[in-house]
Amino acid sequence: MKRLYLYEELSAMKLEPESALAPLLKEGVSILKALIVDFTKLNQFELFIFASKEVGESLVAEKLINFSQWIVPDPSNPFLNVVNSKDTMLIMAPESDGILVHRIKQLNETGAENLSCSVEAITLAGDKYQTFLYLNRMDIATPATMLLSDFLKTPQLTFPLVLKPRDGAGTADTFYIRDIGFLENKASGIPNHEQWIVQEFKKGLPVSYCFFVHKNRCIPIISSLQKTECLDLQFNYQGGSLPLPLDFRYRALSLAQKTLHNFVGLNGWVGVDLILGPDTKGIKDFVFEINPRLTTAYLGARHHLKVNPASFWANPDLLLSQPEGQGNNIVYSKNGVIKIKRGQPR
Repeated sequence: MKRLYLYEELSAMKLEPESALAPLLKEGVSILKALIVDFTKLNQFELFIFASKEVGESLVAEKLINFSQWIVPDPSNPFLNVVNSKDTMLIMAPESDGILVHRIKQLNETGAENLSCSVEAITLAGDKYQTFLYLNRMDIATPATMLLSDFLKTPQLTFPLVLKPRDGAGTADTFYIRDIGFLENKASGIPNHEQWIVQEFKKGLPVSYCFFVHKNRCIPIISSLQKTECLDLQFNYQGGSLPLPLDFRYRALSLAQKTLHNFVGLNGWVGVDLILGPDTKGIKDFVFEINPRLTTAYLGARHHLKVNPASFWANPDLLLSQPEGQGNNIVYSKNGVIKIKRGQPR
């Protein structure tokens, strides 16, 4: 039986309370637990989990794993002398500060099979400014975007704006900017303006479409409505619901498929974040991010799909078309709380 290692950065590394990534810990642990349950049900792999002392103890206490499956990682290189070329690994990590790219590079040094996207794909998708330039080249509708450093010199966007790190994950450090005075005040506390972007704010429904990519085949998996709060002018992702009503689903699918069509290096679970505008023909629909990693929508998808979604990684050649749903509506929080409602939205 082949060995499969699951590595979720926030669960594996001990985070200090003041860390910018600390608020994402519960989300990361929820996804890790879901994957452990789903891969265990498949019984196709010998499963091993990288986890910090605190997270590992909780996984053992909840009987999700036993001690022999638990690996406490070396922070500098978790995979060195642990993983080898006969193994398979699924890595989940934020793009922030190049963390996801760094871990994939470390994995590549072991020769193990990588179930995630390539370094090249993550580098492009993980940089929101480079993603904007790419979408423009591909003639895909996306909100006008500038580097903060350039905008402060020559403001060429229309307020309100969104201010965020160009390599941020989720909604961490993402702000609603109503005018130039507020932006200048925020910018005064930012040391490197070239590492931040400003983007025109677009009204509409924030949605996501998730795909599974294997051998250049991009199979749609699930659509979802994203729930984001704006408290004190700072955005805060809360979770979502799925699937979308049919009319929104078709609009999101069409634009998301176009977005991923020629994107090189994608592999495994990939998400596209969009805004669906008020025009029913999709004239004011926009793509604003590509997520080259497993997304929180997995927490809801596993309760909606008829098939165990871990099977996508285990048997990708068998995934030929969009998997069927169970005819229910799922509301999921970023912390793993699930509400199941009968009947799908219309």
